[in-house]
Amino acid sequence: MSNGVDLSTCDREPIHLIGAVQPHGALVALSEETLVIEYASQNTNAFVGVSAEAILGRHISELIGDENTRRLLELPLEPSNPELLKPWFFSIVSQTGHALRVECFPHKYRGHIILEFVEPESNPTAVWEDEILRQGIISELVKPGVLVEIAEASAKMIRDVTGFDRVMIYKFAEDKHGEVIAESTNRPDSFLGLHYPASDIPDPARRHFTLNVIRTIPDINGTRIPIVSRSGEVASETSSRPLDLTYSKLRAVAQVHVEYLNNMGVGASLSISLVTNNELWGLVACHHYGKRLVSSSRLRFAELLASTTSALLQSIENTNQLKKCITAEKTAFQIEQRARSGAALSNLVRDHAEALMEMIDAQGLVLVLGRTVTTVGSVPSHPIEFQPLRAHSNDGVATSSHLSSMTQLNDEQIEQAAGAAFLELSEDGKDYLVLLRSEYVQTISWAGKPEKIETQTDKGATRLSPRGSFALWSEERRGQSKPFDAMDRDALRILRRALFALNSLEHEQAALEAQKKAEAEKIKLRHALLDAARASSMGELASAIAHELNQPLTAVSNYVNACRQELVRSGVEIPEPAQNHIDMAVNETARAGELVQRIRNFISSGDLNTDLIDINKVIQQGLDLALVASELPDLQVTTHLDHGLPKVVGDPVQLSQVVLNLVRNSLQAMENREDHRLTIESKRLGNQVQVVVRDSGPGIPDEIQDFLFEPLRATTTMGMGIGLSLCRSILEAHGGKIWVEPAPTGATMVFGLPLNEEANVYQAQ
Repeated sequence: MSNGVDLSTCDREPIHLIGAVQPHGALVALSEETLVIEYASQNTNAFVGVSAEAILGRHISELIGDENTRRLLELPLEPSNPELLKPWFFSIVSQTGHALRVECFPHKYRGHIILEFVEPESNPTAVWEDEILRQGIISELVKPGVLVEIAEASAKMIRDVTGFDRVMIYKFAEDKHGEVIAESTNRPDSFLGLHYPASDIPDPARRHFTLNVIRTIPDINGTRIPIVSRSGEVASETSSRPLDLTYSKLRAVAQVHVEYLNNMGVGASLSISLVTNNELWGLVACHHYGKRLVSSSRLRFAELLASTTSALLQSIENTNQLKKCITAEKTAFQIEQRARSGAALSNLVRDHAEALMEMIDAQGLVLVLGRTVTTVGSVPSHPIEFQPLRAHSNDGVATSSHLSSMTQLNDEQIEQAAGAAFLELSEDGKDYLVLLRSEYVQTISWAGKPEKIETQTDKGATRLSPRGSFALWSEERRGQSKPFDAMDRDALRILRRALFALNSLEHEQAALEAQKKAEAEKIKLRHALLDAARASSMGELASAIAHELNQPLTAVSNYVNACRQELVRSGVEIPEPAQNHIDMAVNETARAGELVQRIRNFISSGDLNTDLIDINKVIQQGLDLALVASELPDLQVTTHLDHGLPKVVGDPVQLSQVVLNLVRNSLQAMENREDHRLTIESKRLGNQVQVVVRDSGPGIPDEIQDFLFEPLRATTTMGMGIGLSLCRSILEAHGGKIWVEPAPTGATMVFGLPLNEEANVYQAQ
């Protein structure tokens, strides 16, 4: 056996399997299927006149009679949510033959029907007293009022009904610790305003308070009465068949709770759950400094009072929540309306910052949209890393009243941003809104230091015991803000949905603008290529025309001079006017040739705008432009581009024109073919970069390959015959060349550009 510390605290204690009842009542549990009694507390004789040993294993009708058994099965035995007191009054015949009045609380749970017997009231409450109490509920509780006023009225009325020395109303905070917000007492001391740690009411107890409205302990130190099974085994957690007492009214008191109440000097207690929206809002805690057995009728009145109080508290909280949500909806609507005018989200948030901060009781605001940061109000001068909050978000919202526990903060940051609410405004979390709460220095008055004590058991182990002192103990809480509650988070989620949608819309609009800009740049490039093509084409045309005209002009001049010489040789004297005309003809012919050359030089004198360029990007630009006008069905385009190629020196516009012309020729060649395949490849071969364009067209006939790159020698029926000539001119201006490679099918055009390694090295430096 270990002598170490046993940390199996009351947080894990199975109090529903305690296997015993309090002495002011007796319990019988029977099989739901067979109605045979399988469990009984050892004090049944005092309440039903028969010992546990005598009734175990017997049919329930042998204890309560056939008629009562029939009525039992007609009762609503399923536990309500939460479970209320539902007494059943009937009579049975005792072993002596006399009628015995019985008060019983029956319920059904996990295969058993459990009957709990208590001593029936000898003098039922007078009707006039009941009526006064009902009038009090109506006049004091069911009227407009704030939460504390309702709690105070409820505490006073429950003390009047039950006769307890002290009645307190606890309100639980989000961290589960409780605060006494109302008190009615005949004692000289007061617990009003005191805080009790969450550990005072462990989770198993909270579960039972949520399931059962009322829990009465008439004698804290009353003797536990064991519940035994047919085998004689006590039906606790250690037995082979424990009995689940989750909904039992008589369930015995856990030892740790007995110690706790004894440490407080309490002799009897009554707890009534305050449940709102199916959650434990708080407790009515009744303390008596001696034994106190309250009749069932008074308990039911107390239960009614507490249920009424719960309903009113729920109404108040729901109203407050509704008001805050309406405010959030209105603010979100106003922001959305302003957004319709085209205002940027950062401006919208800045303009509504005061309303946003007032709604959440925040003192500062930080909006992060990409690299743009907007701040309003009290914000630390040194930026805070808010991303750790995102890991705790729920529906895009995360809150913390103790921000320094999540991210490192200095003193100035803690003072201005002790707490924060984080709202995700983008899927990646890079856009967000943070509302900051400043430090809230708070002095909390605890009913004793909120810690448990290690005590030694008889077997030498150490376990955790309840607090031994309830003397006033104050704690100054620093470094935290006022806590965010559920109403804050609901309002924040409403705001977040609106702001997230607006931010998404803004991103979409920015993406559309970027797309429009890219399209504009593409159109600009296309026009530049067309202009370059037009200029190059005109240069080629001018060269071709000059080439074609220079020969006849030279011939005309020669023929005129030859005529003059023939006339002179024949002895014909040429008249002066004719001589002048001949001279003028020769001069005009020379002037015409010079004019043609000047026009050719003027049109084709454009310089190359060269730079170190990525040939693959040039290929893609020319390809994209060519494909824009393509109407070929099922066109398959394949690119094999070597992305490791070094850059080349060239004019990107002129070289894109080369790719554009080659691809257009291939597309035209494939128009009347069934197979439409285009392949473009870039590769390095020695000190050259080569670009290959292959198609699945009919190929290039042998008879035109000799003049394929000459101007005015069209290879198609659509053009003027300057496209390939233009390509050759552009490439030759770059120090490159173009040629046709033999192919079994289709056409394969290749052009090469020289590599300038020195330029690449310089560019890399």
